Amino acid sequence: MNITISAKDFKLTPANKEYVEEKLGKLGRFSKRIKRIGVELEVDHSAKSGLINRVEVWVYFPEKTLSAGQKAEHMNEAIDLVYPKIERQITSYEGKLRDQNRPSRI
Repeated sequence: MNITISAKDFKLTPANKEYVEEKLGKLGRFSKRIKRIGVELEVDHSAKSGLINRVEVWVYFPEKTLSAGQKAEHMNEAIDLVYPKIERQITSYEGKLRDQNRPSRI
């Protein structure tokens, strides 16, 4: 599984990159069909305080793309908050695929 990380309006530090890879690399446990994961980290410099860090995550399957985003005061907090959102989408999608492949009970 390939994780692509991009930074918008700030310099991506090795610590940020390592944290994203560590946290979002766990998504591979929920589906072996994930082709790649795209992550965009952004800092809103126009806001003076509050939720200025944004994380957007895209999970690419062969036939579908799932996405989730989150804003937070700190970058690691935003990453922590977006993880359950995208995890829930993956497990739901995999469940739907499993249900489609099951023979119906009549």
